Amino acid sequence: MRYLSLIVLILLSQLTGTAQKKLSEEAQISLLTCSPGNELYSLFGHSAIRVNDPVAEFDWVFNYGTFDFDTPNFYLKFANGNLNYMLRVGNYRTFLRNYGYEKRSVWEQLINFSEKEKQQFFDAIMLNAKPENRYYRYDFLFDNCATRIRDIIEDNIDSELQYDELAAEKYTYREMIHLYDSQMPWIANGLDILLGMKTDDDANLYNQMFLPDYLMEHLKGAYKPGSSQPILGETKTLLSFDNPNQKSWFTPALLFYLLFIGSLVLAYFELKRKKEFLIINRLFLLLTGVVGCLVFFLWFLSRHSVTGENFNMLWAIPFNIFVAFFGAWFFKAGSFRLYLLFLMVCSAVPLAFGWLIPQYLPSVVYPLCLLLVSRYGSWYYILTRR
Repeated sequence: MRYLSLIVLILLSQLTGTAQKKLSEEAQISLLTCSPGNELYSLFGHSAIRVNDPVAEFDWVFNYGTFDFDTPNFYLKFANGNLNYMLRVGNYRTFLRNYGYEKRSVWEQLINFSEKEKQQFFDAIMLNAKPENRYYRYDFLFDNCATRIRDIIEDNIDSELQYDELAAEKYTYREMIHLYDSQMPWIANGLDILLGMKTDDDANLYNQMFLPDYLMEHLKGAYKPGSSQPILGETKTLLSFDNPNQKSWFTPALLFYLLFIGSLVLAYFELKRKKEFLIINRLFLLLTGVVGCLVFFLWFLSRHSVTGENFNMLWAIPFNIFVAFFGAWFFKAGSFRLYLLFLMVCSAVPLAFGWLIPQYLPSVVYPLCLLLVSRYGSWYYILTRR
């Protein structure tokens, strides 16, 4: 630990000394774009800034996409939208070695600054790197490693960048997310359940740059007024790996269609013996209750910008978690039949009127709602015949 602290102090002292100097004419500032990784936090790729000055003998990478797992209450802050990310400065060779170890491709493009703009940018990013400035509240769509770089570039050029709006394809935020998670149906369906109606808004060219690939693509077509030179230079491949992703055949939708068929078989035996399988029914109440509580939390209590107004609460009822654990007395009450009727109607709405719901519902929702209607329906029928 003592040696680690010493290394950090040495790096900080070098960084401080660098911040007090002007960049040489040979200094180059470039955008680094990294391909997606296999972990959820790296699924959408990464962007960073490289500042290389051979005269001053430093080669640093400025990385806005880092966080500290040792942060107190890390998972609670992440879920609540209060997790701070930080700008971390590191050695270029170490950065490249890490991505090589993860087998992730890295591309580099020089940023075509004037000498004045280059110094302005360097001063600004060094100011950002100070301990009192390096932290910011992360927002996946609107304030992340890519949008921070877009903003600091725009703030430190002498004129407003002109983007090629005609070249931008039209996507919603959710469609852009699907470009990256479509090969991982369990993750894709989970995100689609948790992300609310705002994710289905159209993302214009400017906002598409929350994704590193699109930051690279749109800056590559951006110009300063009166200049024929794009803001980014030619793309140089630093690391190249093939990452074939094969889509899993066992999807959540397939699982719940199979469970729906099993539920129909189960309903036959329930009606024959005139008694419901209470444990199984309570498990489904628990499942929908847990998901409902999570959706409720993300909608009403968290600071995430796009998890509100979520129509998945039609079938994911938070109160179900209470019924699953403490509802033994409720099952015997006459009002419980009305509650089951309410659950049936809510679960049937996505099936009958999904085309009217102004939110994308993932493929898993339809077999899940069929399953829930079958469970609630057989339970309701048995109770009314007693």
